[in-house]
Amino acid sequence: MKAQGKDRTELVVEAEPGLIRAQGTTAEGREEWTLGIPVTVDGAVPAGTIVERLADCPADLYLLLQESQLPWLDELLGQTALTWGEAVCSCGADGCPHASESMPAIRQRLAEEPLHMLALLGLPREELLGRVFSDWAGSLPPGDAKLADGDLSSLEEKGKGGPSPGEWLAEAAQQGMLHEPGAPYREVAVHLKAVPAKDMPEEDWSGLLPKVTAARQVIRSIKTQTAARAKEQLKRVP
Repeated sequence: MKAQGKDRTELVVEAEPGLIRAQGTTAEGREEWTLGIPVTVDGAVPAGTIVERLADCPADLYLLLQESQLPWLDELLGQTALTWGEAVCSCGADGCPHASESMPAIRQRLAEEPLHMLALLGLPREELLGRVFSDWAGSLPPGDAKLADGDLSSLEEKGKGGPSPGEWLAEAAQQGMLHEPGAPYREVAVHLKAVPAKDMPEEDWSGLLPKVTAARQVIRSIKTQTAARAKEQLKRVP
């Protein structure tokens, strides 16, 4: 994610368990550098509680993937203290100022984007989603759970060399497209062709109505009137 540091430096901040990476480029694009900052977590990370809360409230999971802040999550993460190690910069200059200049923007990014903080604490997005989905699958009846596992295995097999199911679902949720049908649905085409009434075979019901005079003509008249009425009603449909 991008942030603005001192002197209009653009920062791209990424987090992984125990490490912050930040890449900076000046506004003129003349200088690039990469920071690696080790981070030690003081205190236990309530990963189980976080997964349970998100599994119980899919709306919160959606908001989290949208990089929105959740008060209860901020409270839990606020109980964890971080110890910042010595930064290593790719510029190699003595007295490198990049770490000290970038720290305010890095701290702001961690505060604004809980997913970065979770990744830093050892719960990256893909693992988080995998645990939440596993929790959902565990709550299904045995038959449905087996089917879900089979579908997931199929996705993993088809997805080799591409994004994992967790990454695909995360991206779909982030874009608000989990509710949309997939590509195969859009490939379905239905072509309806009206059959002219004169081409429809006429059934002889006169044997069922022996006491009705000219039964065939009466039935034909009923069909014609019904078709005309249906056509008029169809014209009124907006």
